[in-house]
Amino acid sequence: ATGTATKNGTAAGGNAAVAATTFDSNPNTRTTNRRKKNKNKRTFTTPLNVSQHPGELCNRRCTAGDSRICHFKFTLEHYQVMGVACGRCSLGIIADCFAPQCILADGYEKGVMSINRQLPGPAIQVCRDDLIIVDVFNQALGTSAAIHWHGQHMVATPWSDGVPFVTQCPIHYANTFRYHFWATEVGTHFYHSHSGHHKVNGQYGALIVRDDPSILPNKATYDFDLPEHYILISDWMHTYGEQYFPGEPSSAGIFPDSVLINGRGIYYRKDGTRASTVVPPVSFYVTPGKRYRFRLINSISHSCPFQLQIERHNMCVIASDSYDLQPNYFDTLISNAGERYDFVVFANNTAGDYWIRVRGMGVCAILPTESFALLRYISNEVIDESIEERPLPPMPAYNETFISGMFLDHPNISCGAVDNRCISELEALVQDELLRTAMADHQFFLAFHNFPVPNNEIFKNGTYYHFANLQSNLTIVGAINNLSFVFPNYPPLTQPEAMNDTQFCTELERPAACQGNRLCPCVHRLHIRLGSIVELILVDETELVGRLHHPFHLHGHRFIVTALGRDSTGLPKSVLAAKQLNDGNSYFFPHQSNNTSPPFKDTVSIPSRGYAVVRFRAENPGFWLMHCHYEWHLAIGMGLILQVGNTSEMVKSPQGFPTCGNYLPELSELEGFRIKKYFM
Repeated sequence: ATGTATKNGTAAGGNAAVAATTFDSNPNTRTTNRRKKNKNKRTFTTPLNVSQHPGELCNRRCTAGDSRICHFKFTLEHYQVMGVACGRCSLGIIADCFAPQCILADGYEKGVMSINRQLPGPAIQVCRDDLIIVDVFNQALGTSAAIHWHGQHMVATPWSDGVPFVTQCPIHYANTFRYHFWATEVGTHFYHSHSGHHKVNGQYGALIVRDDPSILPNKATYDFDLPEHYILISDWMHTYGEQYFPGEPSSAGIFPDSVLINGRGIYYRKDGTRASTVVPPVSFYVTPGKRYRFRLINSISHSCPFQLQIERHNMCVIASDSYDLQPNYFDTLISNAGERYDFVVFANNTAGDYWIRVRGMGVCAILPTESFALLRYISNEVIDESIEERPLPPMPAYNETFISGMFLDHPNISCGAVDNRCISELEALVQDELLRTAMADHQFFLAFHNFPVPNNEIFKNGTYYHFANLQSNLTIVGAINNLSFVFPNYPPLTQPEAMNDTQFCTELERPAACQGNRLCPCVHRLHIRLGSIVELILVDETELVGRLHHPFHLHGHRFIVTALGRDSTGLPKSVLAAKQLNDGNSYFFPHQSNNTSPPFKDTVSIPSRGYAVVRFRAENPGFWLMHCHYEWHLAIGMGLILQVGNTSEMVKSPQGFPTCGNYLPELSELEGFRIKKYFM
């Protein structure tokens, strides 16, 4: 079942009146061991008017062969939290809290960068092979924008990946950009801004792609997959994120003020007491004896993982980053920025309300950061007024913790411990034996680091390098292999004619300006042969901050996690030590793992001062960003571009696609523009 009845008698799962438009079958079906063919050959049988296909009507029960066009319109703007649209909500008039265009967050008045005056933005829920079209109108004065569709591989439309100066030019103020892509990756995803700090300021939302229920491999583990049963967690600040980039010397660090669950949350004072609020918790309804699929989306921007617990219920994890797993039961599920988990909750009680608890870890545990939602039992599948008005149970105090039980991916507990399982220990339902065992065509050791940098290296006349000021006189710069990533001034995917190899850098090929320097700010690019097997060994060499657990995300691809670990001594892992783990036998080696069915992911959380080994097939030609998914870390250089294939092998951008770049005319050209010439 995919829908539940609401109090007005309509179905939450879809709309039978939506008209389907017939078009040829999608050529971009997922393959494991071969390249995809005819990637951009797509023929419609009738002329299309996208306005006749509102995307909201694509939230339906999916059936094989029923592919549709799903058109959404997003307006980005500077807006208000607890603003005038909320009427008397702040005075306790709860009805006003649900007024149109009222954004609640944690009840604190502030500005927000909203999408359609919602927080999160509108949920996109479609079926596999639907054509998603999103018109993004940037109405946020003085900004440029871009939206990334996290988890979708953009095989036929790489220019819709949404990374400014990599796959597109940014969307200028007062302009509209039409993203269009096929929903080829089934599962739980999300979208978010990839421009500046707009994500932490409010630009994100759920993106869920379903398939025909009859062919889903884990369909027997649950009874209901309801559209409203997703849990999107995001951090929240009582100021715009830009205030803390590069930072304030007088601050004690860069921390969120609260965490939100589907746009609502609780603000804790520094002493651990809750601020009074009128914001009601989000409620999820279940009936006794039934099993429900939930979807967890981690849209955190700050440098910390978060844990999820459900009072008196465990969670059966069945997918991670949209990829199916052998079912495993956990009491505490830990996720990092960019990760997603699907899990099943068995409503094994007969009645009552149970708290869903989300709590910050790592540096987000220095100050109390947590929020609650409710799992509410109902006697039937109709939600009436009496249930919605049922009094809330007492909310646990911050120091009243739930029983931890079995952890998934605890960052400070070793893999294989009796009370913890790492993601690398979970088993995928689909195996790729060749990917796991073959000799890699490319192998890269990537040491990432937050370098403390003295003032005399940062503040020099004529230089303007990025940095983050965490507190006092402490400033850091992010880097991979001592290269601190800066974006090019044009998108190489869509303007390949502007490229030359001197614009890029590698560990062995640095710009002349960097010679003799430890750190080098440059456009870090790794060029990979199309169709190759690639192994990345990601190593946390950071010595300064020991409570960070960096999540790395790869655009345009999925990978398997074949190893995950940390040094038992607590010392930072080094590339040298990682190479020694491989016995130093060969630069190219078949990586062996105890798990013969390692999980597929697109985002991996690396243990503090530890490492991860991932492998992927470079079958999607283009320029793809790989980066730490903490917003501040990418801003100070912890990322790089993977160029898969040559530009001649890439899908060409559409005619009339926007271009950008520097305007630097020669002085000789300017001399012709003399004032006297025009006033004689």
